[in-house]
Amino acid sequence: MSEPLFSKRGGYRKLDTFMLATLIYYATVAFCRKHITSSRQQEQMTQAGRSGRQNIAEGSERSSTSTETEIKLTDVARASLVELMLDYEDFINLGGHHPWRDDAPESVAIRSLHLKRLDATEHVAHEFSKVAAENRALFAPWLESDDPLVVANALVRLCNRADWLLRKQLDALGERFLDQGGMREKMTRVRLEARDAETPKCPKCGKPMRLRTVKKGPTTGEQFWGCTGFTAGCHSTLPLNKKGDSNRIENNLSSRIESNRQDSIRIDNV
Repeated sequence: MSEPLFSKRGGYRKLDTFMLATLIYYATVAFCRKHITSSRQQEQMTQAGRSGRQNIAEGSERSSTSTETEIKLTDVARASLVELMLDYEDFINLGGHHPWRDDAPESVAIRSLHLKRLDATEHVAHEFSKVAAENRALFAPWLESDDPLVVANALVRLCNRADWLLRKQLDALGERFLDQGGMREKMTRVRLEARDAETPKCPKCGKPMRLRTVKKGPTTGEQFWGCTGFTAGCHSTLPLNKKGDSNRIENNLSSRIESNRQDSIRIDNV
């Protein structure tokens, strides 16, 4: 089966990182409204939370055409959540307190909770909202506390958890890039595959043939089929069917590219 030009994109709503970023962003908006008096700091913190969430989604959506962009945006999301985590640490420290230790009972409890995941393939925005509400309820004992120090510490732990998961996600994206390459490499593979599928095979060695052009002599400029095993000693040639060989190859490639594009568009964007 031929390799599709456009890989499956999206699926960000099913990522634990996106779910955590959503919980962090929503909780940050509520925290800033209630406990941050500086409008500038409110804007900076909510923007950092939003950047963490939105860049995960945008990177996932760009995955079908640019692994490099997906990696960069995922790392921007991670850095934004680290920035937000430092804001919460500053809130705690400037209040004369210290953030929870990693082995504190509250830290362990927050780290141990398993997120509920989206399974739906239809009405995804509606269903994601419901699952996000269920996850918010899991962390409600801390995120809805009347003590801002408890809320800030809980959000430090959630940002830290998101940072760890995003690092793992980046490692996976890097491995995928090493294994499959980027879009340009995939375009080259698909192009060569389509051309090989439509070009004749060498009658002597069986290798695919390529269109060649006569460079000198009375037939200069004319095209013919030449074996790709030329450097290995096979000099087999075939005449070009001027009525349609070249057009048939290009038309078939265009049809495959358009078919792959339509398949990508039809993928359920969850």
